[in-house]
Amino acid sequence: MLRLYFGLFIMLAVGLVASLEVVDRTFNALLDGTLKTYNRDAVRGPAYSLAEQLRPLDKPARAQQIQQLQPHYGLQLGLVEAGELALSDTEKTELANHTLVVRKNYTRFISRIDDSDQLLSIEMPPETQLNTLYMVAAYSMLGVLLGIVLFFWVRPHWRDLEKLRLAAQRFGDNNLSTRIELSKRSNIRDLAEHFNLMAARIEGLIANQRELTNAVSHELRTPIARLSFELDQLKQQPDPTQNRELIADMYADLGELEEMVSELLTYASLERGATVITRENIQASSWLDSVVGSVALEAEAAGVQLLIVECQVEHVRIEPRFMARAVINLLRNAIRYAERRVEVSLVRTGDHYEVRVNDDGPGVPVDGREKIFEPFARLDASRDRRTGGFGLGLALVRRVSHSHGGQVQVAESPWGGASFCMTWAHLD
Repeated sequence: MLRLYFGLFIMLAVGLVASLEVVDRTFNALLDGTLKTYNRDAVRGPAYSLAEQLRPLDKPARAQQIQQLQPHYGLQLGLVEAGELALSDTEKTELANHTLVVRKNYTRFISRIDDSDQLLSIEMPPETQLNTLYMVAAYSMLGVLLGIVLFFWVRPHWRDLEKLRLAAQRFGDNNLSTRIELSKRSNIRDLAEHFNLMAARIEGLIANQRELTNAVSHELRTPIARLSFELDQLKQQPDPTQNRELIADMYADLGELEEMVSELLTYASLERGATVITRENIQASSWLDSVVGSVALEAEAAGVQLLIVECQVEHVRIEPRFMARAVINLLRNAIRYAERRVEVSLVRTGDHYEVRVNDDGPGVPVDGREKIFEPFARLDASRDRRTGGFGLGLALVRRVSHSHGGQVQVAESPWGGASFCMTWAHLD
């Protein structure tokens, strides 16, 4: 605090002195004519009266008269020859017009007496000169008062900055729940709120990273264990014809691993904001046909009828790769649980686009409709390829919709199954 306080004090003191000097010089220059007129008018009466008294007298008598009058004037009176003053052309003109000449920062005035070269000099009494002790005492008192005012101004700022420093230190020591609470009158309240937002974001990212790491390590065990078992069986298998079935299973497990890693990388990229979403104008019906076509064989193999029932949009503005991945995940989820049919539609409602996927499967329980969008969350505890999945598909759907300014929800379809609705904002 002392370093901040003294730094501000010195800067304020130097700035105050410099400002006073600049203001004084500036206004003296700007108001020179006004001040000169004011002071000339103030002395014009005494000058006229003195000139009238001195005009009939000769020079020696004038000097004697000045000596007699001086004790009765607070002004310094004198007689001076015009040649001694080095008058400028402007001053000569002023004297010729019987106008007082003003000199010495408005403290000396020169007046004509008659047509001779002898002029009347009137000078203000000198200002009182304070001795050094009084000057030091005055400036010391000013400095102390300035320091007291500055202390009461600096103290709340320093207190709040100290809270911010300590919070940053605790946060750096891995206390990620650290937050700052400041008064509404604090001048750094906005900074504290930004710190809290940053801390909450970092805490969320680290917690999500830990969750993903733990979940991935768990999820990888199943296909790796199957591959290990299948390799052992392959070594012990005497019949070559049965090797093909084992090899096919191994390829399926490798495909499962590859798909899991791909979804994990995509989700992590969206979650930490490393991927820039660049939207493009896409022809809606062609895009939706290609997305549905990419999972048509999976639907056929599962005995599920996959239909596009509605596409009311001519063009959509999306990031095509991620949005296609999200819709494919919705379709695969529907195909996995559907009995006979899955329907998909694309419409625009107000300022949002909406993709809806309906199936006739068992549906999603009300208490699990929010949980299924969390990473590695499953309502079905099985691990087979038919219903298990990885628990990343719907989480990826939510991240894609959020990155497009939308959301995803699940409700009950007209046939009692699940109805997934993904929306995103329309941008011109």
